Amino acid sequence: MAWDVSVVKKTVYGADRVVILSCVADAATFNVVTGLDIIDYFSTGKMSATAGTNQAMYANSSATGVDTKGTIGCSGFTSGDELFISVYGR
Repeated sequence: MAWDVSVVKKTVYGADRVVILSCVADAATFNVVTGLDIIDYFSTGKMSATAGTNQAMYANSSATGVDTKGTIGCSGFTSGDELFISVYGR
């Protein structure tokens, strides 16, 4: 199973490259590849999420804790959860 991840927009903000992603969960854990070499920070906007779950997201790491530059590791999600992720990096 995989998440449905699509790029909404790519732009530049100051010295940072910015990628805005739309994501729909299809599994509890997944690694979102952003296309950036290194993530400096990110923010999320949840459209729809299951209440009571312990959702976690990790910059420059896989969902299992392996150092993976440019990737956001996600865990604790439920199939059908939707969110936007704004990612800033280089």
